[in-house]
Amino acid sequence: MTLIQSLLVIFVIILVGVICQRRRVLNHIQIEGFEIFLFKIAMPCFLFTATLQHDLAALLHTQYIISYLLTFLVVMGVVFLFFYRVNTASVLCVKILASGYVNTAIYVLPIITFLLKDPTAGVLGNLIQVIIIQSVFIVILNFIHHKEKSTLKKLISILSTPMISMPVIGLFCNYWQIHLPTVITQAVQNVGGGASSIALFTFGLTLGGIKISKEIFDKDLLLIIFIKNIMHPLIAFCIGNYILHLEGYWLNALVIATSGPTGFIVYFIAKQFRIEPDLMKKVVAISSMSSLVSLVVITLILWK
Repeated sequence: MTLIQSLLVIFVIILVGVICQRRRVLNHIQIEGFEIFLFKIAMPCFLFTATLQHDLAALLHTQYIISYLLTFLVVMGVVFLFFYRVNTASVLCVKILASGYVNTAIYVLPIITFLLKDPTAGVLGNLIQVIIIQSVFIVILNFIHHKEKSTLKKLISILSTPMISMPVIGLFCNYWQIHLPTVITQAVQNVGGGASSIALFTFGLTLGGIKISKEIFDKDLLLIIFIKNIMHPLIAFCIGNYILHLEGYWLNALVIATSGPTGFIVYFIAKQFRIEPDLMKKVVAISSMSSLVSLVVITLILWK
């Protein structure tokens, strides 16, 4: 399958989701059940299989991990320079996440799987974000809001979700060469086999529910979108190509990953701590739409 064909397949699956949402083919309860199946069963099974079967040396790619984290740190610095004079520490934290924390579950993982034919970088990016970035910011926000007693409980809750626990179990079995019964591994592989397509369809459902009007746009929103969808992948390319010297698959995966939309979890964190939840909801919505344009442009440039 050519690059153009792969892109078309991605957009067709997303379009089906958009149409289903616009025409109300699925009601709210059905969509909720669909998302639960994706996040708690299908995608965890996909991640488990990926970490169990891949070579650990390739999966734990040191240069990619450093590039990913260094890119996030640079984005964090950019956000700080733009907003530190007018925002509190809590708002800065949420805006940093909005500008540098991508939607791996229903965007980055399936896009990388379809375009690059290998989910390794997507799986690794998901682990980096949740285990390192999300955990650090949850601790910081809990400290700022004087909720230290609940920090450990929140971290345990994050790390015990199927999206994290399943790939960690897969890594554990891979490292210690634990051979599970074929019936179990095949069953898990079959359940997770369609996760990428389901994730893209779910992304389409999300886009179909977005309503855009001129009134929602303001300076902060536009600036965060600019940082997220334009500066983030450009910074990633410069770091990956010129500093860490990533090649081929890993450089392409890094740029594609960082061009993704803001993760839904950022809105949930903002809502939980009551920090600009309305702005974060808009950021997730607009970045989700603009990321598709970024994807086409970046993909065509990388494979020129």
